[in-house]
Amino acid sequence: MNSNTKIHLIILVGLLLSYSLPSFGQEIYTAKGYWAELNNENYKKILDKKSKGDSLTVDETYYLEDFEAYLNKYYQRMSEDEKRLYEQNKDQWENQPKASEVAQKEDFSLRTKDRLVNGLYGAYYGASLVAIMEADNEGVIIGVPLIMAGLWQLGPVINPKKYENIQIATIRAGNTGKFLGLIYGGSLGLAIGGDSENSYKGILGLSTLGSIGLGEIAFQMQKKKQLSEGYVEMVRHYGILGPGVGVMGYLSIDENPNIIGASLLAGGIGGVLIGNKVAKNYDYGPGDVDVISSLTLITTGLGFTAISSSLDDGFNRGLILIPTATAVAGTIFGQRSVKGAHLTRQQGSTVNLATSGAALIGLGIVTIAESNESAVWIGVPSALALIMHQTLFHSYKKKNLMNGFNMGKENKNQFQFSVKVMPENYFANKQLSESLMARNPELAFPIIKMKLAF
Repeated sequence: MNSNTKIHLIILVGLLLSYSLPSFGQEIYTAKGYWAELNNENYKKILDKKSKGDSLTVDETYYLEDFEAYLNKYYQRMSEDEKRLYEQNKDQWENQPKASEVAQKEDFSLRTKDRLVNGLYGAYYGASLVAIMEADNEGVIIGVPLIMAGLWQLGPVINPKKYENIQIATIRAGNTGKFLGLIYGGSLGLAIGGDSENSYKGILGLSTLGSIGLGEIAFQMQKKKQLSEGYVEMVRHYGILGPGVGVMGYLSIDENPNIIGASLLAGGIGGVLIGNKVAKNYDYGPGDVDVISSLTLITTGLGFTAISSSLDDGFNRGLILIPTATAVAGTIFGQRSVKGAHLTRQQGSTVNLATSGAALIGLGIVTIAESNESAVWIGVPSALALIMHQTLFHSYKKKNLMNGFNMGKENKNQFQFSVKVMPENYFANKQLSESLMARNPELAFPIIKMKLAF
């Protein structure tokens, strides 16, 4: 690749990175922020006192007037999109525990998998350093990754203040940033280096720097903003889907390594932007996103099933757009399906576990049948996974809708309808004079009494 092409790629990547910066920020006047202000503890206490007819002190009266004036200005300064989001989601937010309440209830500790993930990233950073240095000493090759893995596991000891007042979502956000940063940094290295002899050094170095940098940004942003777990998971989902769609779209045209790297990076940036927007439009839970992600994998498999015959006869580059389209369609369909379902984390993980189990059963059946068709090897596991996924998902959704019909209350009978027949009242009414009944029909005793209670 000539120098002019490299310069153009660097400029393109720079523009994309600068465009992506707003995705990590938040509008000052947001729907969720307005809802949080409405639920200010002091404000609600004074309102409750006023609603009970108790007299307010002078300070409380001034506070109430000032705070309501502030709320009015806050609402006026919100964009029309944020106002619309508030109206759409205020009832749902009202029935979710506040982040501060969750933090108080949870005695947070770094789980085994959290420590393992920290160690694995550290080991990768160490291995990248060894490869860049072209070390040939066996002790260095093994020892440096182990030292780096240990250092990353010592994070809470080396910098304990960083880990104060964190939640599971904070760790998850940090790990999401590390993973996406690894992909995007490596993509940038591929876009610049292409297939040159030492391009792997740039790929490994930038993937390490991107992972460390983006991981820290995501960790600190989540610690400060306390975004929902569903928000983090949705950005992660799109942050992975975006590069996949970008590179598959380009592979349908050409295979230039530099452009593949640029496509991965552009797709990742676009994915984070879209994920940020989608997560703001609806408050998805982590269980919801689990179901969306697994459905995306299934529909991608179905897309590859559709083009599998061409894979047997020789690869047709243009057909790669079919699984790309089905992957996007699976995500969009999943998003629409889960709205209102409010799947719990356990329900979402159970759907994913059962789905992968059904796929393995399908793969086992195909193995026993000893089929030579690609469509069978891909299609049967995908089809069984889809059947299991949709069956279990709709079962959970129906259950949640029944249990949560009345604003999340546990009462499963959302309304009660009763009918009582009292034939004896017919004779009691006969004893009333017709003139009295005509003037005062409400005096009549009911023969049939129906009651509908919500």
